Amino acid sequence: MRGVNAREIHEFLNDMWESVFEINDELRSELNGEGFKVEPVEEVFGAYIFIGGEWRRMSYPHPAFEIKPQMEVGATPEGYYFVVAVPRGRISESFVGLFLESFPRGFIYGANDFLKDLYNWKRDRQVSPAEVMDRIMKSGEQVFQFEANFDSTKTLKQGIKRVIALGKRFEIFEL
Repeated sequence: MRGVNAREIHEFLNDMWESVFEINDELRSELNGEGFKVEPVEEVFGAYIFIGGEWRRMSYPHPAFEIKPQMEVGATPEGYYFVVAVPRGRISESFVGLFLESFPRGFIYGANDFLKDLYNWKRDRQVSPAEVMDRIMKSGEQVFQFEANFDSTKTLKQGIKRVIALGKRFEIFEL
């Protein structure tokens, strides 16, 4: 492959995978006693990444793991993320508002039609929680994905703890 620095790609991928293994170990010891089960890191294929204003399929694997119930944590070339699956009946405008406030780099999309986002931080920054809630209610989806992106595992870990606290407060988790 011309113009590609193999060493830089190699080091980037190793760092990405190693950091996900590390946060997985940390969270396993911290969350398992709180009603959550942190699963081992896996290779995830067929995911999508938002680049250049559109969702693009990743034909290559990225590291991710589940925090049961309802959460996935991982890393892509864009950074670290978590995604929480929330059933329609457990979503409120207050939860949406606090999610948007707490996670400025967030996405909200349906579980089935995940390429049609209902909130996208890269273009919807001025959208109110009421507008997002209206989009959710007009959608035919029954489960919605609340995703947040981070630049480091430190901020990812803080974000996971924050979304767990919000989830417990608004009873979004099936614990």
